[in-house]
Amino acid sequence: MARSGRVGLTIACCLGEFVHTVYGSVVNIALPDISKELHAGMGELQWVVSAYIIALASLLPIAGTLADRFGRKRILILGNVIMIAGAVVCALSPSIPMLISGRVLQGIGSALIAPAGLALLTAAVSDRSQRAVEVMWWTATGTATLAAGPILGGILVKDLGWTSVFWAGVPLGALATVLAVVLLRESKAEHTDPIDPLGVTLATLFIAALAFTLIEGPHLGWASPTVLVAVAVTVVAIAVLIPYELRRRHPAVPVGLFADRGFSTALSIAVLGYLALAGLLFLNTFYLQSERGLDATIAGLMTIPLALGALITAVLAARLVARGRSRSALIAAGLLVVAGSLALWATEHAPLWTIMVPYFVFGLGFGLIADPISVTALASLPPDKAGLASSLISTSKQAGQMLGIAGVGALLAVVAGASDKVEFDDMGGWAWMMLAIAGALIVVLTASAPRARQAA
Repeated sequence: MARSGRVGLTIACCLGEFVHTVYGSVVNIALPDISKELHAGMGELQWVVSAYIIALASLLPIAGTLADRFGRKRILILGNVIMIAGAVVCALSPSIPMLISGRVLQGIGSALIAPAGLALLTAAVSDRSQRAVEVMWWTATGTATLAAGPILGGILVKDLGWTSVFWAGVPLGALATVLAVVLLRESKAEHTDPIDPLGVTLATLFIAALAFTLIEGPHLGWASPTVLVAVAVTVVAIAVLIPYELRRRHPAVPVGLFADRGFSTALSIAVLGYLALAGLLFLNTFYLQSERGLDATIAGLMTIPLALGALITAVLAARLVARGRSRSALIAAGLLVVAGSLALWATEHAPLWTIMVPYFVFGLGFGLIADPISVTALASLPPDKAGLASSLISTSKQAGQMLGIAGVGALLAVVAGASDKVEFDDMGGWAWMMLAIAGALIVVLTASAPRARQAA
């Protein structure tokens, strides 16, 4: 492919990645304003964030197959259109239920965008080294955007209100759609697997029921009948899903792949890394605005070091992977996440400027994660399964984000109790510790993983 064609391909795919990724974190900074205007408690705010992630994670297993079968360009454009529609619904929402519905619609669009963009890049560039560069830009875009979401949201919310975080994405989504139509070439897999609707349904039930249990347990009570039913659905869904998918020749959720230790380790690290970031961004909202008393703009700007650190190491990670240093990158990532999390705990009540250093350290750690795990997972499957591979990567990331938000929310809800008051309190220290533990597990998993696979 000519250089001009590669540039156009990269811009179109990366802009789509930016739009769908920014909606995963930009909303966090608007949560206090949403809480006040729509009278939402902690549990409802968790659903505003998690509804998007649940819809995204639930549909990703089938989205990759749809992209491989019906055309990656077509699916990418459809995802952009649905994403724009969801943003409009959210911006016009007069109530929490409608806002959550709009977030579900956004999650559906995002599920279609995520695997299609990466699959287009992978299929269009045959040279292995050049493909690594294109994947680097794609992963760097997602990594930096997720970390930068609060900065963009903070700038918008103070002067334009919380609805602006949704309106702002509409023209960008429209531009991404136009660029995709004009610049991208259609590509499909030569052979595609049949769609597995039952597998997708079981996976969706498992993810949704698990999220409901983690989010509503602290508010309704862990022994309440509603929560116990959700626990039962979670257990039954996963108990049926695993043997069912193992028997299928073409499963929606390729459970058998997780028998490969290197592959499963890469996706487990993705879960832990994105758990830590999502937990930090959710916790950060209440820490800076409720505990520190900052407005949305200043709170967002305080996280610039986080985004900067992530961007720096996201680019560096590609070079480390090219030199076969994936293991070193991931061990460094875990150690930096641990250091950043513990430093944030230690500086909870220190002068405000001091917390910028821990944010930068945490960002450095997070930026080292995406590229090594993406390259490893993509290398585990043949090229015509690029959509499936990218779906598994994205599903792991979304699962981590859901667990991070639910875990931090549960810890904060323990303090809020029956009042459901949204604020950062004594339990915040335990939340910082949860993020540090996630970083420590990244180090342990990487150190114990097969060397050959880490270097892939």
